[in-house]
Amino acid sequence: MTAARSTAAANTDDTANIPAAASTTDAAGTDAPTMTGRRLHPATEIIVLFSGLLLVFGIPSPVVPAGVIVASCCAAGVSTTVSVRSWAVGVAVVCLPTLLVLILVQGFFYPGTEVHVLWQYGPAGLTVEGLSIAAQIWLRVTSLVGLCAVFGLGTDAARLFDGLRRLRLPVGVAYVCASVIGLIPLVVARTRQVIEARKARGWATERWRVRVRLLPGIVVGLFTALLITVEQRHEVLEQSGLGATGTVVELQDHRDGAGQALMRVCVPVVVLGLLGASVAGVLPLPSASQLIGEA
Repeated sequence: MTAARSTAAANTDDTANIPAAASTTDAAGTDAPTMTGRRLHPATEIIVLFSGLLLVFGIPSPVVPAGVIVASCCAAGVSTTVSVRSWAVGVAVVCLPTLLVLILVQGFFYPGTEVHVLWQYGPAGLTVEGLSIAAQIWLRVTSLVGLCAVFGLGTDAARLFDGLRRLRLPVGVAYVCASVIGLIPLVVARTRQVIEARKARGWATERWRVRVRLLPGIVVGLFTALLITVEQRHEVLEQSGLGATGTVVELQDHRDGAGQALMRVCVPVVVLGLLGASVAGVLPLPSASQLIGEA
């Protein structure tokens, strides 16, 4: 009787657990395609990235990099792997000091004789030409950082490797490029370990002056360690048959189709057409000096 009751209780528990397991499987099976369905193929992301950079640095108008910055912010907002906060913090850390330096150097000390002075005090003079150059440089740098931040924060080494291999790059080049992203966490971890080890030995590592003194040794040690790590990984992959066959096998499952294949062709064509229109003077976009002069 006791054994029968135990068997019945076990069967009841197993029966009760079946719907939960099924619902978990269904949830996982439903969420996974939704997560991947919102993302482009890594090869498409690479094409969009380089097309955007070509557009930013090819058309001499602040309207283009400003639009690219807004598009990068929107892409970070709708992305499932990149948060707007992390994107904004990364862009601000790099670009706000650059803005201050550009305003100080170009805005107040623009080397020119025929300039439109907005404000002057002694040798320093705020000019329209200096501000236009500072704005153009800063917008281009910010758009560059914004695009790379969206791509870098949402891409791991496997995605980058699959994207480069889909674009028919050699295995060695794809491996080196993917290793750069894959080794970034390793660099951060080893730098933190070195600083903590110096702190345990009595170094005042919380001071920036001490960190600057320790920087050459840290850089040399990290460079040597990274070279050894990359070489060891490459040897292991070669022994595993990396590049031995001509077929391209993706490391991850990515959503791709005729629409994205067409997108990888049409986006560079459209960008080259816009560049040609800008060179021919057909694209009526205002310059930075015109916008500042009108303001």
